Amino acid sequence: MLRRLFDWFQFEKNAGEDATVQHVVDGDSVRLSDGREVRYIGVDAAELGSDGPWAEAAKAANIRLVQGKRVRLERETSEVDRYGRLLRHVYIGDRWINGELVAAGLARVRLYAPDIQRGTELVKLQEEAQRRRRGMWRTRVWWRFWERGDDQSAP
Repeated sequence: MLRRLFDWFQFEKNAGEDATVQHVVDGDSVRLSDGREVRYIGVDAAELGSDGPWAEAAKAANIRLVQGKRVRLERETSEVDRYGRLLRHVYIGDRWINGELVAAGLARVRLYAPDIQRGTELVKLQEEAQRRRRGMWRTRVWWRFWERGDDQSAP
């Protein structure tokens, strides 16, 4: 009985909220119509202005996917990152936007505890994107360059 109550509470806590995306900031974050910013959990897109064409490609894909649309936001454990952005998984219907960006090779997996519940799934999507040479994984040079990069994009 106690276990069922705990499971129900966890589901309710993570059931999410609906919101409208007003503006896409970049390939892994958006601004909502109420002014809050959301950073996608487990995803790291190239930085605008410093990481070349993949940053623009990720932002363009994110615009096509979510800008002006009603989305569902689901939290894992953390409420916000160190910049005050909400940390969320983003969905439109059954479409998991975080996963779609990784699967397309437009973002890579970046996991930070304690928000790692869907980490295994994200890693599998990235491995498939690498195997199929999608997006940034088309060129081994790019892949190796980014893997050597510093960790300034951490939430």
